[in-house]
Amino acid sequence: MQKGNKKYSGKAKKVVGLTMTMVKIIFVLILIYTAAVTLWIFYNQGIETFFTSIATISIGGFWAFFLGYFGWRMGQTIEMYFYNMRNK
Repeated sequence: MQKGNKKYSGKAKKVVGLTMTMVKIIFVLILIYTAAVTLWIFYNQGIETFFTSIATISIGGFWAFFLGYFGWRMGQTIEMYFYNMRNK
C-alpha cells in the first residue's frame, strides 16, 4: 500500500467513527423525545385510558418487532439466494 493511501485510510476511519458517534447520539435523542412525548400524552389522557394505551402500544410493539425480525431474515435469505445465483 502506498503512503498516500494510508493517510486517507486513517482519515476515513476517523470520519466513519465520528459519523457513528453522531448516529448514536441522534438515536438516543430520538428515544428520549419519544419517551417524553409518550408519557406527556398518557398523562393528559387520564388514568382510565392510560392502561388501555399501554396495552395497545405493547401489543403493537410486539408485532412490529417480530414482523421486522422476520422481514430482516427474509431479506437475508433473498440476498443469499441472489448471491448464490450470481456466483454459479
